[in-house]
Order: sequence, then C-alpha cells, then structure tokens
Amino acid sequence: MIGFLKILGLTIQKGKIYLLFLAISIFIFSSFFIIITGIKNAINKTVEESIGVKLPPDTIKVTPKIVPKNIFGGEIKGSSITYSDYKKIANIKGIKSVHRLMEIPFPNSVILRVLGIIGRSDMVSYGIDYSLVKNDIFKGYSFKYKTGSTNIPFVVPKGILEAYNLAYARGQGTPTVSENLLKGLTFTYYAGKSSYKTLPNYMTIEGQIVGITENVPALSICMPIEAAEYLAKTIVPGYNPNYSMLYIEASSHESVENIIKKLRSMGYNIETSTDKTKFVESIKRLISNITIVLISIVGVFAIISVFISILLFISTKVEFLSLIRMLGATKIYISMMITLLVFLLTFVISYLSSILTKEIFITYSSQLINSFDIIKEFVKNDYIYLSLGDIMAPVIISTTLGIISSFIISLRFVIKKI
Repeated sequence: MIGFLKILGLTIQKGKIYLLFLAISIFIFSSFFIIITGIKNAINKTVEESIGVKLPPDTIKVTPKIVPKNIFGGEIKGSSITYSDYKKIANIKGIKSVHRLMEIPFPNSVILRVLGIIGRSDMVSYGIDYSLVKNDIFKGYSFKYKTGSTNIPFVVPKGILEAYNLAYARGQGTPTVSENLLKGLTFTYYAGKSSYKTLPNYMTIEGQIVGITENVPALSICMPIEAAEYLAKTIVPGYNPNYSMLYIEASSHESVENIIKKLRSMGYNIETSTDKTKFVESIKRLISNITIVLISIVGVFAIISVFISILLFISTKVEFLSLIRMLGATKIYISMMITLLVFLLTFVISYLSSILTKEIFITYSSQLINSFDIIKEFVKNDYIYLSLGDIMAPVIISTTLGIISSFIISLRFVIKKI
C-alpha cells in the first residue's frame, strides 16, 4: 500500500498543469450546479407560496363506491367510509386537512313556517365538520353544538334556496325567499320520523338556520357532526358513524397526484379537478427543464475539459508508466492507480467547491434580497435553500465522470503505448 502511494505521488510530479486544469473544470461545474439549483429551488418555492396560495390545490372529494349488497358477506373494498377509514385517510402523506360529511342513519323531516306559509317535507340531512363551513356562518350566529341539547344549528346549501325561488315559488305562486329572510329562521326538525317511516325513539328538535354555503350537497340541510353523532346513537343504538363524503385539502400541488393514487388504491371514488395543480406544476416543470438545459450545457464543456485534462495528463506520463510497467506493474494496476488519483482529486474539489459555493451563494443572495424591495416581493430569505441531495449531486456527477473518464482513457488509449 505504501509503495502504491509512493508511485501515486511520483505520478503527480509531472503534468501538474493538466491536473490544475481538471480541478478548475470540476470547480466551475460544481459551483454552477449549486448556484443554478439554488435559484431553481427559490423560484419553485416562490411559485408554490405565491401562485400556489392564490390558486390552492383543488379540493378532493372522496365517496364510497355504490355497490350491490355482498350476498357472500364481508365488506367490499371502498363500499363505505368508517371512522377507522377516515383516520387512515387523514394520515396519508401530503394531506393538510379532511372534512367529514356524515350520513344520517334515520328518516327525518321538517316543518317550516315562512311568511305565514307552513311547509312540511321529508329531508336529506348530513352531519358536517365545522371547518367545512366556518366561513359561511352568519355573523353573530354559531354552528357549535352542546351534546344532549334539542336545539341544533343548521346550514343550508345555496342550491336549495335557488331551487325554491326558481322552481317551487314560481310554480306555486308563493313569495320568494332571500338569504336575509333565512338568517336565524327556526323550524321543527323530526329526527327519526318522515312520511315514509317513524322510529320508536324519534326526537323533535328545534332547528335554526345559521348559515348558507356552497360546500355541501344541494337539496340537503346540514347539522354539526357532533349533533349527528349524538342523534344517531340515541335513535339507532349501536350505530357506528359512516361518512357519505370526505372533502380533502392537499398541503401542496405536488402532493395531489400521490393522494389521488393512494385513495383510488383504497377503492374509493374520487372527484376533483386538477387544473390548478397542473398549471402550477407546469410552471415548476418549465423551471426545472430550463435548469437541466443550463446545467447540461455547462456539463458538456465539463466533460470535454475532464477528458482532455486526463488525456494530456496521462500523455505526459508515458515514460514513467512504461518504467513501472517494466518493473512488473500490470495494465489494470496502472489504470487503477490513475483512476484513484482522479477520483480523489474530483471528489475533494467538487465537495469543497459545493460547500464553499453554497455558503457564499446563500449569504450574498440573502443580502441581495434585503437590498432590493422589489426582489423581496417575489423571493424571501427562507426561499434560498439547498438540500443535502442538491449539494451531493455535483459531487457524485463529477466523481463518476472522473472515474469513468480516467479508467477508459488509461486502459484503452495510453496503456496500449506502453
């Protein structure tokens, strides 16, 4: 081993200028790679934080599959969304929040008095999470429910108001209803009783309209999910919550596709539009492609420089290599010696240049951002970052390039002359 290192040291003595040229080439490539990658990361994060906020990922709607009853027993994959299913879905990587739409397991109906007109109708009801409608609650009203109370707040969809005004009111000749008229309106809600069926444990509830929303199914009324759970357990003992729909918000555009694939693999129906995500991702893809082109251009020059440097360096060693060949060294031994030299040089230079460029780039780019308000509007200090993978990428590329180049050149072109 000591002898090998001595020979390696003697090999370096002549042709230092070519090794210096090789080192400069690797340094330029690694530094350029780090700078371009840092700029790409900053632009991508700017796109995600600015355009991504203004165009947040589309809501993903998850529903169970509608399938015939399994006569052989057992659950059919994706045919229901239980509480345990909900928890599994909520833990999928990339999901920011999950809003539940709970099915009501009992018949229900309402008696509503508006402008002296009394109307009675069977209804479709759901229990929903407050987070789904928190921005649609009337000012001064609350969508909170106290367990055991027979006073329950409700929200109604805009669709039901439009359907009444445009179809029912016109057809029946009754007055139209405005949103202000519905605000705080009370009605009688029968939980467990409809024109079709009445359960023994049905309850009479005083309902109050506290909001109008577009986030729930049309032609339905929705109560807090806590109220739905309480009524379900009281009227239908032993009932375990099932959800008709889950509304999922992704943490970022890039996680939407993975979430959809995971949910489909679980057997659920997925309804969403990915137009916003595709738009944001297309911008980021364009930035990545430009980055790859720029790095490739510099990379081509780096490859040419590395090949020429190694070729010229080895060419100056023909006499020395012939001597150690005469002393018994094999071609592979000589080739491995040169390859090790180039490996050590490229690894050390690329690693040091990557670390040095990273520190200088982050420091001065932060100062540049702080110096110009117009840049601050688009890029923030914490947008300038480089991951460990970004730092090691030019090191791996440079080292691999050096090993392959030196091994091929030393074995196939120069050793033949010895």
